[in-house]
Amino acid sequence: MEFIVQKPDFLREISRIQGVVERKNTIPILANVLLDCKNGKVELAATDLEVGLRTSFDAEVAKEGSITLSAKKLHEIARVLPDAPLKIKGEANHWVTMKCQKARFRMVGLPKDDFPSLPEVTLDEGIRIPAARLKSMIERVLFATTADDARYSLNGALLILRKGFMALIASDGHRLSFISREMEVNPSEKEIRVVVPRKAMSELSKLCAEMDGEEVSFGRQENHLFFQVGGCTLDCRVLEGSFPNFDKVIPKDNDKVVELATSDFGDALRRVSLVSEERTRPVKLSLSSGKMEISSQNPNTGEANESLSVDYDGPEVTIGFNAKYLMDFVNVVGTEKVLFSVKNEMSQGLLRPQNGEGQDYKYVIMPMRV
Repeated sequence: MEFIVQKPDFLREISRIQGVVERKNTIPILANVLLDCKNGKVELAATDLEVGLRTSFDAEVAKEGSITLSAKKLHEIARVLPDAPLKIKGEANHWVTMKCQKARFRMVGLPKDDFPSLPEVTLDEGIRIPAARLKSMIERVLFATTADDARYSLNGALLILRKGFMALIASDGHRLSFISREMEVNPSEKEIRVVVPRKAMSELSKLCAEMDGEEVSFGRQENHLFFQVGGCTLDCRVLEGSFPNFDKVIPKDNDKVVELATSDFGDALRRVSLVSEERTRPVKLSLSSGKMEISSQNPNTGEANESLSVDYDGPEVTIGFNAKYLMDFVNVVGTEKVLFSVKNEMSQGLLRPQNGEGQDYKYVIMPMRV
């Protein structure tokens, strides 16, 4: 194996696969990236056995071949090299030499034969989704997934696709984030419902951010999902288990509704929650005529409260929430004002953007004792 590539091109592609690489090193080969060079291109591949990513770049290939090298170390080296042609040459016993101007490195790798094979699929007939819209939808649900719940279906987001419609739903059992929009998609099946792993959604969002003007091609083959963005292909396994019935979670009769300035609401939450207990961040929201009071008490720290003026003249109601869960919504909603509604002290809270701009976004949060 021997090729020459411009260092910025190599760094861009090696950076993309860092989030997929297995960090725990339970299987040493999973900490490596596969470099496969042929036909004037070098393909990079990484996997943790659940999520895989393939990308490639053009190169002057003098000798075809392949090897796997430490993804982390390769990235660290590439970051500090000068912006000049980089030559990578394979040697005996799985060693490679890297030369860039006056800098020279030698690394030892593992043979390609030890690297897991990634599933192959053609996405020529895949469902097309605008990358910018997909990224926006992922950002509004990803934070509500969990990595800790034994119910595997909660370790990802439910993707629903049917003709002219797409939705993403995520829940960790304490809150639920739902977003949908009409979209020019036309799946071959009547409806697709699959749970996409949290890690895959996170990596897909990064790819969409880099390739804003591109389209994402989505396809499914048995228990694998595929997303192609530009020259990158992300694959993942479908999460097993049934996703909770989200329609029953979203409240339909929250009759106490107030409009809040998003930034003012977020700033007040951040200030008041500073004295709250760090693990659950409990705060009280008290609605009364003309105002919402946000308060927090902690016998070990102190107390805080702040009032916001609101257009409300209904009955008084006080309800407790996790402040972090509220701020997660505020940080991604992207509108100047939000609507907050409850029914009583024991009901779920419902937050929505005042103007959905073509998408239906709902965030449900369970109350807590404060």
